[in-house]
Amino acid sequence: MKIKNGRGSTWGKGAPVFLAVALGFFLLEGGPSRLMAFAARPLLVSFLSESESEPAGTDVLRMASGVQPLSSFLEKEEASLVQAEADPCYVAALQGGNGNGEGVSGMEGILASGDGSSSGTAGENGTAAGSGETGNGEASGENTGETSGEGNGESPGTAAAGSESGAAAGEAVLAGAAVGPATEIRGTVYTAEQLSDFEFVKKNFFYVHKSTTVYPEQLDASVLLGTDLTLPESDEPQVLLFHTHGSEGFSDSVEGDPDMTVVGVGNYLAQLLSERYGIKVIHNTEVFPYSDSYSMALDMLKKTLAEYPSIQVTIDLHRDSGGHEVVDINGKPTAPIMLFNGMCQTPEGPLEDVENPYLMENLAFNFQMKMKAEAYYPGLTLRTFLKAYRYNQHVLPRATLVEVGTENNTFEEAKNAMEPLADILYKVLRGK
Repeated sequence: MKIKNGRGSTWGKGAPVFLAVALGFFLLEGGPSRLMAFAARPLLVSFLSESESEPAGTDVLRMASGVQPLSSFLEKEEASLVQAEADPCYVAALQGGNGNGEGVSGMEGILASGDGSSSGTAGENGTAAGSGETGNGEASGENTGETSGEGNGESPGTAAAGSESGAAAGEAVLAGAAVGPATEIRGTVYTAEQLSDFEFVKKNFFYVHKSTTVYPEQLDASVLLGTDLTLPESDEPQVLLFHTHGSEGFSDSVEGDPDMTVVGVGNYLAQLLSERYGIKVIHNTEVFPYSDSYSMALDMLKKTLAEYPSIQVTIDLHRDSGGHEVVDINGKPTAPIMLFNGMCQTPEGPLEDVENPYLMENLAFNFQMKMKAEAYYPGLTLRTFLKAYRYNQHVLPRATLVEVGTENNTFEEAKNAMEPLADILYKVLRGK
């Protein structure tokens, strides 16, 4: 039955004309862009709000995004998510500039060690990196949104969990090869008043990814710095070092040579901690497939922690992605490092079925390391990156994820960063 209008014509006859006019207006007024934006909206919503238990197929856009260049976040709140292939190489933007944290003497004991003096150099070098740690970090088997990048020296071989560290090819003799613990404060020591300001702390020491949020009580510096994370000296292993993305390499990495990847960098960190600082390390050198990396890493963590109950620290060492930045540390060109925390929450609230009972201890561990770096190794650390998921940091109170350099740094620059990192870990774990 045809429905007639007041003039006796029918919608059936007028529909083609109406549709033609509407299509012309649609094309002239930027309709295709609006249509694409509308179609992408459900995926964008899923990027911000999906729980970690959902299947990998629902995570394509999140994996494709990685982390956009920081400049795009600063200039445009809704950065375009332009990469579509599986396991895209995420992007980190390193922006130079001076921070606004002035060196101040007399920290009232908030920072352990040192004489409370400062050279007055800027504590935050104004840089921030975009970490590509995406995906759910859990046992659901999702992709992680990260690739090794060109020239990453991907290794086909694996090593059994629990293998002792310190056997890297061409390892240096530590005597004279690495500078010992830093005793002189060359950077910034912040006052209790500065650190009591939530906005100051968040702005100077953290980069909060749009997938998550952070609350004042979570960045209470007096709580973070007051958390006792020291460990007594022990003849048993206390640190488990591993690599969720063990195939990540550097600009001069040799394909097929694991000693030139982030695993080789980890060999040197394990060697430093064990031989120079007396902190015994279990270094797991397995290279997990990207499609299931966090799930497989979690299985390894559970197994190794059960086998070595003396372990109190986990370090997931990665390589970031982005430009080529170096800092001078003890006269050596050194790749910057970035600490990383999973928050288990989006701006809308906590993620369902994704809990971390050690979230505050994890934040404290990284914050204490950040403060040591600010004081003793200015310029070494970027702002700590916060993202929605948990990245297997729920296994222990002292669990951290560390990004060292990018695919454009050399292996040597990344390796050099392990010397100050080992010292920072030593200072925090031994209360120095």
